[in-house]
Amino acid sequence: MHLPKGYREFGELGEFRAYQKFPCHTYENGELYMPMLHIAQFVYNQLLIFLVLYPYAVMHASFLLLAISAAGSWALPSSRASCRELNIPIPVTVPRFIINATVENDWDVVDLVFNLTRRDLGTSADPLSLLNYVTADEENTYMIGATLCGTGETMLVLTHGILESKLYWDPSLPGAGKYSFIDAAVKAGYSVLSYDRIGVGSSSKVNGLTDAQFQVETAVLNKIVEYARKIPHISKVALIGHSYGSYISSASASQVDVDALVLTGFTGTFTYFGPFLAGSNLRVANTLDAARWGDLDSAYISTADLYSETYIYFASPYFDHSIAKWAFEVSTQPFAVGELPSLLNTTLDYTSITAPVYILQGQYDVSACGGNCVGLLDATAAMFPGSKAVEWVDDLPAGHSLNLHKVAPKAFKMIFDFLSAQGV
Repeated sequence: MHLPKGYREFGELGEFRAYQKFPCHTYENGELYMPMLHIAQFVYNQLLIFLVLYPYAVMHASFLLLAISAAGSWALPSSRASCRELNIPIPVTVPRFIINATVENDWDVVDLVFNLTRRDLGTSADPLSLLNYVTADEENTYMIGATLCGTGETMLVLTHGILESKLYWDPSLPGAGKYSFIDAAVKAGYSVLSYDRIGVGSSSKVNGLTDAQFQVETAVLNKIVEYARKIPHISKVALIGHSYGSYISSASASQVDVDALVLTGFTGTFTYFGPFLAGSNLRVANTLDAARWGDLDSAYISTADLYSETYIYFASPYFDHSIAKWAFEVSTQPFAVGELPSLLNTTLDYTSITAPVYILQGQYDVSACGGNCVGLLDATAAMFPGSKAVEWVDDLPAGHSLNLHKVAPKAFKMIFDFLSAQGV
């Protein structure tokens, strides 16, 4: 397989193969070189790679450690050096919905939002009714951009929501360490695998109507769980979802074996999608920012301004304006028109989920709760009768983007405490 520029082969797990960036630079004559500091980090990363992927490589660890010691005053990388950027080819075979919608410009987006917020959505008069599945499964292989961190025996697989990327779990804003779920999880002893959904960020760009659909993204996550379980030191896998990612995680947990399920930005009802969609001020993404999204087709849409996104994702006075600005300018990614209709027309089998479930909500979540979640999660918890344990919190001082509010460190600890209590 042709490697993306700047990547080397990371390792192979069964049918899966992953690729990792390496820190090379270029001389004027075009030859590659690695600065001495990068050599130290590179050697250190190779040790981690061997320990993670090849158990028999432990016998070689002393040699690698000796090589690192020979570097004299070179300092070992921080704990974040255990994070690696990967490209993972994920093959899936699933049917598609044929979606009765056309989005070519902003006028079409306005019509789409109107139809998605009509009170007769989902009835026989639904203007977005799907024309059922195509007659046969479709086979595709998607390159999934992922970040793998930590050395713990339990792997947390993180699935972000709509209008987000995997940066939601690890903000790149200077001084924003307290908002990093990944940092907190690694410090708590977990391994973490976060990834960009198809069509988003570093993952494959796909058709926004025919490929970026809920059942396709669920199949991708199922394969990522399989990938995680094949890493030698991993004994348990838990799914952590946010918003749309919580629906994907729930669907996956109903189809494959997982050890725990954590859901945020989620109540299991679409009753409150109206304020979210209407308040988002959605426009065709490739016309909003051609530099970032010019390679996406017109079926990808995003919020047009900072304040619309703040309305749907944040709650005052429980966040810093700087993190909201960062989210809009850096982390936000468009979502595909095919995602919501395919989700709305999929029946999720929550009753077949046996893993422990933890539902954690910001009280002032617009899309999940209509702006006040208190009292709503009782019904949500009842959706999981087969789960070994179901616990929930509905009143954290936050809006929809729980991780980006001041309460984030407390929320992270609550998640880890729940997982620990379940032996995960």
